[in-house]
Amino acid sequence: LLGGEQGTIYPSAAEREKPPQKPFELPEANTNMRRVFAYLMKQRHIDRDVIAYFAKAKTLFEDSKYHNCVFVGTDEQGIPRHAHKRSANSLGKSFRQNVEGSDPRYSFHWNGTSDRLYVFEAPIDLLSFLTLYPKDWQRHSYVALCGVGEQAMLWMLEQAPGIRHPILCLD
Repeated sequence: LLGGEQGTIYPSAAEREKPPQKPFELPEANTNMRRVFAYLMKQRHIDRDVIAYFAKAKTLFEDSKYHNCVFVGTDEQGIPRHAHKRSANSLGKSFRQNVEGSDPRYSFHWNGTSDRLYVFEAPIDLLSFLTLYPKDWQRHSYVALCGVGEQAMLWMLEQAPGIRHPILCLD
């Protein structure tokens, strides 16, 4: 096949240095949440009280530049460490992205007091579940992975050793 030629070994590509990670910074909040409320209520059928609860907790807001839904994850002291943006339009292809510099351990979540942790792929899945099962929802813990990485779930289990029943609510 090679006519007696043994061929040559191609050198491996040199390893590239990773660019330094940008520091985490929340997108600028819009002055109101009209588009986010309209999208979540009219298109996704999320309960107004559920949306308002997370908006008052400052873990859900509308960004000023593109009017995306922004779902915020905080650390143990309540400091924002993660943000997930999702387009609030219902036409065309939807946009979903974690904000650069986000720590995946601290994705959008709620800490309850029961022994249950409900795990979702996306924040809207979490909000939909709360809309379907609103009775005493604050008792339980919830986390959105904002993708498929397990870091947020493992962090929640580490922080709350009383959780005995992780329930995977994944597509």
